[in-house]
Amino acid sequence: MWLEAILTKDDVRDVFAQFTPLEIRLGENGKLLLASPKEVSMIPGEGVSVVCDATLHWPVLGIDIPVHMRGLTVLIHPIVRPDPDCRCGVLAFTLQVNHAGVSLLPSVVDGRVTSLLNEELLKKHIELSWDFGRTLTHVFAMPEALASAAALSLNVIAGTVKITDDAIGFAVGMGAEVQPRLGTLDRRSA
Repeated sequence: MWLEAILTKDDVRDVFAQFTPLEIRLGENGKLLLASPKEVSMIPGEGVSVVCDATLHWPVLGIDIPVHMRGLTVLIHPIVRPDPDCRCGVLAFTLQVNHAGVSLLPSVVDGRVTSLLNEELLKKHIELSWDFGRTLTHVFAMPEALASAAALSLNVIAGTVKITDDAIGFAVGMGAEVQPRLGTLDRRSA
């Protein structure tokens, strides 16, 4: 059996807006401040593109004053990835800057700023992850009135993410097993 959750473009925009202004620490004393999203679009098979204004204060760039960016584009990339501590993997959301939006600088410098930001995001391990297997796997104890069944186990066995033009879909494959009560006839073996 499969359970599925769908996030529409509007859902993603609303959640991202709740995070803003989002401050991301960079290096020892730098920061990137993301404003509310101006535009959200789905990129099938890739992720969610979010365009917003931002302010960058990062002395490593050689400028110790805030740099205002118009149209900074970030890609939120959802993926079910393996994790040694989780048997089904984790649902992870990573953040990547696709375009810094430093309009006063030449595109070569804008590209270098984008590259430096992404290197720093990787170093800082900017990621939201969820061990959905641990959260959704559960054993439901049955009431005593059900003489032959002690519990119902729902076990997560897989997960997948799909991105379309309109939404992100997250599906979880689950198995179910009824645990017989001790001392009762197991109908499956009869």
